[in-house]
Amino acid sequence: MRFFKYIDKISEWTGILTAWLIILLTAVIVNEVVCRYIFNAPTGWVYDTSWMLYSALFALGGAYTLLHKRHIRIDILYDLLSPRGKAVYDTVYYLIIFLPVMALMIRESIRFATAAWLTAEKLSTTIWFFPAAPIKTVIPVAFFLLGLQGLAEFIRNLIAAKTGKRYGT
Repeated sequence: MRFFKYIDKISEWTGILTAWLIILLTAVIVNEVVCRYIFNAPTGWVYDTSWMLYSALFALGGAYTLLHKRHIRIDILYDLLSPRGKAVYDTVYYLIIFLPVMALMIRESIRFATAAWLTAEKLSTTIWFFPAAPIKTVIPVAFFLLGLQGLAEFIRNLIAAKTGKRYGT
């Protein structure tokens, strides 16, 4: 199905592009170490920048992680199930827990980000006072991408529960 290919490709590319943030984060931290310990001139912006980069890296990598089945799962009982039993379990999980939670989180995080844009909210964790809206906008984008990949997983598992064969990854 093309549906799976498109969503999987979005999740794959988002994960690959997001992974490059680690290089930027490393450069920011190295800059701070050099400024602070070699030149005795600490910066006022690295703390905010580093947590924003790490947050974006962590949040935007969620769909990629779901695509590659790398989220944490307690497998004690799950591993006892047959492939079809796992598909039924996962279908119920995505339908009852995952997708409704994603819908709620998308809705609420859009409100959260919108308020930051409308009020020109500034972050006050340091003297930098960076605008809060850009990093708060990452939150609904990340939940949307995770929800989209979750929808693909739900449909895959629904097909597997009915047919006994998993479609796609």
